[in-house]
Amino acid sequence: MAEALGQLNGFQVKYIATDADFKKAVQKLSHATELALDLEFDDNRYTYGLTLCLIQIADKETCYLIDPFPLKTLKPLWQIIDNPAILKIIHSASNDILLLKKLGCQPQSILDTELASKVLDYGRTSFANMMSAIFETDIDKAYQVSNWTTRPLSEDQLIYAANDVVYLHALKDVLLERITKLGREEWLGEECRLLEQIEIRDPADRYLKLRGADRLSYYEQFILKYLFEFRESLALELNKPAAMVIPNDVLVELAINPVSEFREWQNTKGIIGRIKDHQHFKLIRGIIQEAQQIAKETGVSFNRPVRPRRPEGLVTKEEAESRKAKLLPVRQRVIGTYGENLVNLILPSSLVNEYAEGKPLTIRKNYASRIVEDIIAELGIAL
Repeated sequence: MAEALGQLNGFQVKYIATDADFKKAVQKLSHATELALDLEFDDNRYTYGLTLCLIQIADKETCYLIDPFPLKTLKPLWQIIDNPAILKIIHSASNDILLLKKLGCQPQSILDTELASKVLDYGRTSFANMMSAIFETDIDKAYQVSNWTTRPLSEDQLIYAANDVVYLHALKDVLLERITKLGREEWLGEECRLLEQIEIRDPADRYLKLRGADRLSYYEQFILKYLFEFRESLALELNKPAAMVIPNDVLVELAINPVSEFREWQNTKGIIGRIKDHQHFKLIRGIIQEAQQIAKETGVSFNRPVRPRRPEGLVTKEEAESRKAKLLPVRQRVIGTYGENLVNLILPSSLVNEYAEGKPLTIRKNYASRIVEDIIAELGIAL
């Protein structure tokens, strides 16, 4: 039987940790027209990779805290989250959407209450800040970075997790009422549809993103790639964050000055103690030697990469300042009309900077494009 944790803001809170209880919860949730949703996950803080730890989901009566660890499959829940006929209310949904997509779910009909807050020109739009601003309710976020991978979860953790969803229905109602009065429903709808389209980006050259990697020679970068992949395999095996196994700066240093003696490996600071044995020393020496041999056979250069110059065809500094000056009055008009926070949705400074660099002004959002085009025409600016 699902563990009942009592009432919270009028919701019955239940902890779900068996397949039988999960099935019952899904059956009830499938009949809802809207659901509040949040996820607790670990992103390389305590374990390797991105790990789903808890699902908080509530209809208008019951808040379910679903523990994914003991369950055989979450697919029945994914079908509900995928269902476009059921509205899903999430606050600051981007990371949740990315994780759900990684797990095979394709969320649809998302209403992000943080985006709704931004459409209303709120500046501080975190969940705690919005709860304080709208309901004068303090939300304790002390457990936000707690270890959600451990079991059993504490009662305080479960209450914290439930708090993240039991207020979302009411918060959505208040924000939507205010947005409707301002006639900005289309704005929020378009923002949320764009949010649903975000995808996970996992570039193949992640090792080059490490601090200091851009200063290495091509040869050293080649060694670093092998070391990076080796560290990933170790981290996966140990179920530890990769940077906890071998810190990033140590990995870069090993690419420059590879260890050649076991004593050097033992004295290397920062690496996790579990891999300071002779076996792992031989493994890493073998990886380095393999990389060195392949680099030699393929003629990898010992030169350092040349930092890219300004591509031909882009504007001069004077032209860039002139182009930027054309858009600054537009941005100021947006601020004056809609607010200094909402301007970051309509005409963010990144778009102004791209235009200044010589790129065309491309605004993906239809509502924002119309606003900017009208202001440009009103001010008589020729782009």
